[in-house]
Amino acid sequence: NNESDEQDRKTKKKKGPKQGKVIDDPENMSDKELEQHHHHRRQRTSKLISTMARAMLNPHQDRFVIGTICSSVAARHDNCNYDSYANQLERTMGHVFAPANMFFIVQNSGEGGSCGDKHQNQVFCITHNVSPNVDIVHYSWTYFEKENPEVQREQLIRWAQQMERRPMVHHLVARGKSNTCDGDNDANVMSDKMYAPYGYNAFCIQTGLYFGGHDYDTEMENGINRFSWKFVGDGYHNTTRYGEELPDDDPRKASLGTVYRNWHPGPLGFQIASDAFAYVYTTGLLMALEIIEEDMNAGVDLLDRWFDMDHRRLDSRKKEDESARNLRSASSPSSQSRQLHTALPPLRGMPEPHFCDPLYCSIPHPPNCLNYEKPTFGIPGIATQTEAGWKIVHDPNKWNHMVGKVDTKIIKEKHDREWEQRCAHADACGGIVASDSTDGTLIYELPSSKMTAGLVFVCGCCGKNVAESMFLQNKDVTFKLNDRVLDKSKMDVYPNKKCVRLLKRFGEDGFEKEDTMLLSLEMVEQDPDSEAKPHVEISHVVAL
Repeated sequence: NNESDEQDRKTKKKKGPKQGKVIDDPENMSDKELEQHHHHRRQRTSKLISTMARAMLNPHQDRFVIGTICSSVAARHDNCNYDSYANQLERTMGHVFAPANMFFIVQNSGEGGSCGDKHQNQVFCITHNVSPNVDIVHYSWTYFEKENPEVQREQLIRWAQQMERRPMVHHLVARGKSNTCDGDNDANVMSDKMYAPYGYNAFCIQTGLYFGGHDYDTEMENGINRFSWKFVGDGYHNTTRYGEELPDDDPRKASLGTVYRNWHPGPLGFQIASDAFAYVYTTGLLMALEIIEEDMNAGVDLLDRWFDMDHRRLDSRKKEDESARNLRSASSPSSQSRQLHTALPPLRGMPEPHFCDPLYCSIPHPPNCLNYEKPTFGIPGIATQTEAGWKIVHDPNKWNHMVGKVDTKIIKEKHDREWEQRCAHADACGGIVASDSTDGTLIYELPSSKMTAGLVFVCGCCGKNVAESMFLQNKDVTFKLNDRVLDKSKMDVYPNKKCVRLLKRFGEDGFEKEDTMLLSLEMVEQDPDSEAKPHVEISHVVAL
């Protein structure tokens, strides 16, 4: 039996991507269905073009920003940070945007699993994890999406449309079926159709490789599985483009040709993702430039076409009571750029949410979040009124933390501090900590003016299941809202086991929206004879 089990495990390891039954197959559609299919593609393309055109035309937008919220996959674990898909994409597209005097920036807020985060809580922190003015959002939580992930995807898509530039959400999947990028799932297909006007799209690494034409199935029948751990070469290339520039005896050359380190992609696998996004974005940019050129030749006012100039003029009228200097500057190019508002379809045309709770999804502002983990690129949406004696802490990770054994060995042998810095990952678990009542009261000022639902939750550090023990069952910590104690029996674990929901909605248990909303945490007096040392560490605070 043991020999049989071992053989089964080896057989499973040799298996590659499965096939899926494609729900919307263009080759089996009626004429009406095919027209609708092409209509959705045109909607996504239009959103992409408008995103690129407005970035090019805004005279004072000097950077095009992609913000990623993701797990350890996109956080590039088991690889050098330098080789992540985000850094490869940034280097590739940087050359494309440079002639327009623009920087192309990819903010990678990916976080490893040791902190306990999942997509359920991280989507609430979109405007703190990444800049609130990103042009595109990337989302990647491949191995965590087991419990109705369409809820979080829909939340993110809808909240993104409340951000300054209404960024598209593009979903990166580390694996994928051999014949479809998860188009065999009803929820995925519905999301794709519903949110095509807002640019929602997905890319699967393995599906993309299959669609290139290489016969992976025949290779697997002959015992070659290019998607197995540590395999070098994807059937098209044996290393990355920058790996090809290295001498053959450089050990990094082969390492850069790894498709999958394990469940995490390797540098060559990341290049597939980077190139796919680069191709789509460059195509959209070229199409935008063609339209802009046609408009210029036809004498069209580009700002009137691509921006809401009525909104700008309204802003100017509101300031007419200011000084003459300000009035003059309101018509100058620099002030005009600051007041450019994107001309987009009204959000009242957005469909009703299909998967997520309308109370949390159909709101005029994205969630407000304070995230103590690293890295973050945005602005905390929740202010700390006083930290008292609570202390902010982070894991003191070394440069080779989560780099992986292969690259760690190669880089150590270089004896090069610059390469150590290139390899080092930015993510680190963290939080604000208290151990006893002498640490005082931690007080947060919740953004009342932006709270419409009344949702408040906090997350703990570190681990996937800390909410119950650290908060709900911990008699040493008390939560108050506007100096009124919150009843723990009314709280629940939400949106995952790392976090606890203190308040579900306004009106619950008599809590109503007030002009000032102060959330406080304090440790109670401990028994001096107790051997147990109380501990509370907050990693996230969220208000909606």
